[in-house]
Amino acid sequence: MVAVNKIMCYDGNMNKDVIYIEPEEDITDIIAKIEGAKSKVVALVPPKKAGVFRSIVNIKLITKSAAGANKVVVLVTTDPSIVKLAAATKMPVTKDLKTAPVIPENEDEIEDSETVDVDDEAEIEAEEESAEDGEPSEEKDEEKDGKEAEDEPEKEKVEDSEDLEEAEEEETSKGKSDKKEDKKPAKKSAGKLANSNNPVLEWIGTHKKADIAICSGLVILIIVAIWAFAIAPAVTITLKLETVTGNFSENVTFTQTLADEKVSEGKFYIEEKKQESKSEVEFEATGTKNVGDKASGKIKVTHYFPIDEEGGTVTIGDGATFTNSGLTYTVTSGASVHWDGDVTAAAKDCENYSTAGWKNKGCAVSATVTVAATDSGSKYNIASTSSGWSSSVAGLDVITNEAMTGGSDKNVTVVQQSDIDKAMTSVTAENESENKKKLIESLEEGQFAIESSFKQTVSDPVSSPKVGEEVEDSKKAKLTVTTTSTIFVMDETKLKEFIEEKAKLQEGYKIYTMNDPFVENFTNTDAGYIGKLKTSYVAGSTITENEVVETVKGKGIGTAKRDLSDNFSGIKTITIDTSVPWVTSVPSNAEKITVKINTEE
Repeated sequence: MVAVNKIMCYDGNMNKDVIYIEPEEDITDIIAKIEGAKSKVVALVPPKKAGVFRSIVNIKLITKSAAGANKVVVLVTTDPSIVKLAAATKMPVTKDLKTAPVIPENEDEIEDSETVDVDDEAEIEAEEESAEDGEPSEEKDEEKDGKEAEDEPEKEKVEDSEDLEEAEEEETSKGKSDKKEDKKPAKKSAGKLANSNNPVLEWIGTHKKADIAICSGLVILIIVAIWAFAIAPAVTITLKLETVTGNFSENVTFTQTLADEKVSEGKFYIEEKKQESKSEVEFEATGTKNVGDKASGKIKVTHYFPIDEEGGTVTIGDGATFTNSGLTYTVTSGASVHWDGDVTAAAKDCENYSTAGWKNKGCAVSATVTVAATDSGSKYNIASTSSGWSSSVAGLDVITNEAMTGGSDKNVTVVQQSDIDKAMTSVTAENESENKKKLIESLEEGQFAIESSFKQTVSDPVSSPKVGEEVEDSKKAKLTVTTTSTIFVMDETKLKEFIEEKAKLQEGYKIYTMNDPFVENFTNTDAGYIGKLKTSYVAGSTITENEVVETVKGKGIGTAKRDLSDNFSGIKTITIDTSVPWVTSVPSNAEKITVKINTEE
């Protein structure tokens, strides 16, 4: 018989503190709640997944802390593993808040005390009555029958002689001895049934095939009954809550120094994440260039040196330019004009010595340089002229050219700088969304990306062909660039905790769903980074799954609905779906109860 110690001082209606333990709470949280309880008796209700209560060390800590606080702790659970640990520490256990708790005498008995059914109790009472009347138990009867079967084999053979003869006639090639061994238990059972005082059992005892069929049917019936009334029954409770929606908007600041973070004040630590990639884009070249031959020729330059000075030198070096009517020519072979200022040698040095008034005009000295057109084209082919010239060389008074010839036209498409600038803008626009997506996907779990902080820079552009170079017909130029994408990230958990703390919720409400938060107007100021944190949320009454289970388990469907409505506010509808049609009550086993809490906007 199950031996348990009942705590007679405990009553379901007595004053006690009921503490519902959440799955995320640890042993220190539980001990603190026990020590803070106002009543001497504290009922602990573990959740379904109670990791804390599966450690003997934690159970002992709870027992010791309760004793130190002059409290009596009662575990409200039917979980066998938790019950066994409680038994080891002599902690009282009860299956619900209205049943008196018990202290098992050993670890095995508490499990039995939780699973004894009506038939077991009846059998136990029958054994006790039998023991009191001095009658042998069924176990002793079986032992006695066993001995009698061994001591009196001849008697048994006589009683079953008719059946044995029938069995011998049905023997196969396997051997008589095997057949006899197989028939003995069945014959013995049939004989007992035939000699009973129950007419139904007597009929079964005299009809072997009916015996087998009925027994098989009973086994199947028992299995079906166990499945139908013990295994299959389960319920799903769906609560649809009355909800309120809200918009959250709060100015926040950011710091790149972790020590300066103050989440409660809306100051968050941020890190910058970078990602580099190389991109190639083809583009149309729109420049044109004449790559024909360049005109060339010679130019004669003259300089007048003042007579009253000591002379001098004017150099026309390579690279010097001469321009006439917008056409520019570059010196490819330079020269210089020089006079030493010796008037006595003027007849030899001054080209204008024999002309009238030469001293007033100065000593004329000339030189010839070779030039080529700056660009290709036939337009640079010009006739000989001494008017309209200007030069990059100062001090040249007269410039006369020979005819410029050899220029020809051949126009081709080339890359120009505006083409490259346009291509870079295209790369930035086309790759921004893709680079942003890749950068965000590369972040670690729990990192929140401030999307408004995303930036992309394009650098090191390489054009092929280069600026001014020809692009082959029917082909496009190609631009290769390095793209650097950056974005700031922060701790997502801290962000959501801040929103839940600062959201203006009515008492007894909590946030159930939250749209993705975002930071608007992320800006770097002299005081640091700032922005506005925004989101929207759906809030409803604070109800836990564990509270729902403890309220409804073991109750009828109607009673469960009524108790949920009475005990919790803010419930819009209650739906209890059963796993099989014949279930009319909520199972007492919490593991067979599924709770879904839904919200709607």
